Order: sequence, then C-alpha cells, then structure tokens
Amino acid sequence: MNSLSRRQLLMSATVIGGAGLVLLAARRAFAFSIEEGSAEANALYIGHCSANNQYHAELVAELEARLQGHSRAEIEAAVNAFRCPICGCPIA
Repeated sequence: MNSLSRRQLLMSATVIGGAGLVLLAARRAFAFSIEEGSAEANALYIGHCSANNQYHAELVAELEARLQGHSRAEIEAAVNAFRCPICGCPIA
C-alpha cells in the first residue's frame, strides 16, 4: 500500500477545497440576469422608433438649443450624428 506524504496530502486537500469553493461561488458568479420589462417600459421602447416620435423631437429641440450660436450646418451635422440614448436610432 502506498503511503501518502504530507506534501501530497496538502496538495490534494488544496485542490479539493478549491474545487469546492468554485462550485459554491459559481452560483453567485451569474449575477447578470435578464428580466421581462413592464408593459409600460416595453411600450416606451417599442414606440421610440416610430416615425412620429415626440421624444426624438424633444431631443432635437434640446440639442439645437444647446448649440445656439453655431452655424446651421454645424447644428444639422450634430443632429444627424446624434443617436437616441434609449433606442439607439438616429434622432433626425
């Protein structure tokens, strides 16, 4: 029968203990979860890409107000480059 040296015993205990910790911590590692949005949130998200979008119009007005004093071409270039922070669509 083979006798186990102290070094082999400690190494195997460390490996087994580490594997046990990994298994216990694995559940906590999946902290990101996907949840269904509320009906109101879904309606807001879906409604953002429609052609007649009030929120996008408000964003354009706010951007134009902030860029007052710049040339019209610069304002139009900024509006064309800006994207909606909610849906990611161009606002113009």
